[in-house]
Amino acid sequence: LQLMSIVGGFFSSIIVDLITGNIEKNDVLRARQIREIVTSLGPAYIKLGQALSIRPDILSPAAMNELQQLCDKVPSYDNEIAMELLRQELGK
Repeated sequence: LQLMSIVGGFFSSIIVDLITGNIEKNDVLRARQIREIVTSLGPAYIKLGQALSIRPDILSPAAMNELQQLCDKVPSYDNEIAMELLRQELGK
């Protein structure tokens, strides 16, 4: 549900860009938003972003550049949050 709400807003922006003809104009902005979304979703998505950062057949150069920042400048993830999440998921 969280993923759908975050990604839904992003895709709405893409649709507006398509309608208004601003895809190229907003390419860097949308790439930055992709990186921020991936970062906010946590470590698994950051790993996915890192893998995509080297795929020119899938992403634009601007998107690749932004996602490559995930390889160098990833914000730290609080260990307590990670441990609590594991406890919840494992039922302990």
